[in-house]
Amino acid sequence: MSDKQLSKYSGVLADWLVEAGYTHCFMVAGGGCMHLIDGFRTRFTCIPVVHEVAAGIAAEHFNECRSAGRAFALVTTGPGLTNIVTAVAGCYTERRELLVIAGQVKSTDLLAGGLRQRGIQEVDGTSVTRAITVRNTCLRAPIGRRAFRELVFAARGPHPGPVVIEVCLDVQGALVDRPALEAEPDAVVPAAQAAAEAARVADAAGRLADELSRAERPLLLLGGLVSRQLAWESLPALEQLGIPVMTVTSAIDRVPSDSPVHAGRPGSWGGQRAANLLMAQADVVAVIGAQLDLQQTGFNWQGYAPGARITQVYPCAEELAKGHPPLAVGVNAAPDDVFRRLLPRVRWRDTQGWREYVRKVRELVPVLEPANTVRPGQVSSFVVLRSIARAARPDDILAISSSGGTFTGGLQMMEVARGQYATTSPAYASMGWALSTAIGAALARPGQRVIHVEGDGGFAQNLQELAVVRRQNLPLKMFVFDNHGYASIRATQKKFFGGAYVGCDEETGLGSPDWPALFRAYGIPARHLEPDEATPERLAALMDKPGAEAWIVHVDPDQSNFPAVATRLRPDGKMESSPLYDMLPPLDPVVWSQVSRYLPKTR
Repeated sequence: MSDKQLSKYSGVLADWLVEAGYTHCFMVAGGGCMHLIDGFRTRFTCIPVVHEVAAGIAAEHFNECRSAGRAFALVTTGPGLTNIVTAVAGCYTERRELLVIAGQVKSTDLLAGGLRQRGIQEVDGTSVTRAITVRNTCLRAPIGRRAFRELVFAARGPHPGPVVIEVCLDVQGALVDRPALEAEPDAVVPAAQAAAEAARVADAAGRLADELSRAERPLLLLGGLVSRQLAWESLPALEQLGIPVMTVTSAIDRVPSDSPVHAGRPGSWGGQRAANLLMAQADVVAVIGAQLDLQQTGFNWQGYAPGARITQVYPCAEELAKGHPPLAVGVNAAPDDVFRRLLPRVRWRDTQGWREYVRKVRELVPVLEPANTVRPGQVSSFVVLRSIARAARPDDILAISSSGGTFTGGLQMMEVARGQYATTSPAYASMGWALSTAIGAALARPGQRVIHVEGDGGFAQNLQELAVVRRQNLPLKMFVFDNHGYASIRATQKKFFGGAYVGCDEETGLGSPDWPALFRAYGIPARHLEPDEATPERLAALMDKPGAEAWIVHVDPDQSNFPAVATRLRPDGKMESSPLYDMLPPLDPVVWSQVSRYLPKTR
């Protein structure tokens, strides 16, 4: 075969990615991926970012908010790969799609025999990422189309998560016989196997429908593995059925805040008190696409929905078998498949006035806790976060930080309109996520404005990506909440260690920049938000200008942060927590008597 009939492998890989639906590549260039760059540059919209972790986060939230196409991340070998590991871990815990294509040294230079390094900037990326990926491999020789597509599609499910593919430098640039690599057809699921799976899913949906139909006080809890489109398409049926619906932190946009069936957001971090109270009083809880980890159930998981039969649909046998909390029914299946078949089968009738009770509890226990106070001249972060959401247009995207007060406060306070995207990464809860989240969302939905909220400590960890905001001319409206450092760490040190502060603010050695000057250095207008501007009307007017803009919101570092789960440090050093429904500060006894009708009588 002559050279004219051969194809460069990097270009072949690019074409296969195009076939798989990828349109955007978030990347940091490097010598270890130079052939990949050459093959990808004409096939994809390539978005250079400054740090590799931003490439992973932006690709994650591009795919979360995508209108068309998909995004992946491209990094070089060694530090290029290790820099993206945090983003990979975040998607692994969140069970979100992320494809990372990484360069690697030549196949002849790979580590062997206990060496720590042989090739230039070499690290064994496959070993580094093995515990936080659903699939990973190093291509030491070209593989065929079928094998490559199986790797790529593993990121999407049925057990979604990160896939990392290292490609050795000589493999990237190899000339290959493309027809031979594409000769093997894609695998096809046998009809009998597909029919058996469909029957299993239908049976599971029927069992869950029976549970809900027999309940007196049912709740639906939707998680991030229920797709937005299915949740939005199902909203009329949900509202007609009338069963109260809650959402976990990764799914706050699945049910709009103004829906008559919306019953709040339970949980420990950012959980709403009314929602936690209602969860504890349900007799059946159907959990669809949500992981019942300690962030959701609280550390005292024995007190989670104590009177309920809990059913859970989740694509992970280990999750369903872990035993906390115990399940009445566990279904290992794709949540969308079960949810799609569930609603038409439910025959629930509200014979006990449960919907009215849910409405009453949510009315008597407001989301904005009166106990949250600030010093004179300061604004409440809770009030500002609620005002930002109310100032947003229905087609705005809300990009919420994944750590600190803007994370927990945003999940408590921010209202979501019908069909509005709100995206965050709560499972890993890492600082530095929201700016890259906003970048990915903005590029996924061109022309839509993105409202981004993040604390100063988190923003400082990824602020270099302001260069991408300016270069791509993205319509980001950024609110940086300045509490002089790490307010959540400060609160922990105050609560458990008597105010022995270290490394949490400027007074204890943590530095922060002149924020308006920093934004101006990137060509982005920025100024401090005045206290009287923290209203929906004023904020809507401020955000009405085109282009990127930023506002610095001064937050009282000692602002109280209620409601909070009662937790104490025992003399033996162990932590002891109350159930989620028993939050601080205690409710007024009269109110408590009205909102605790079905609670266990142990308080």
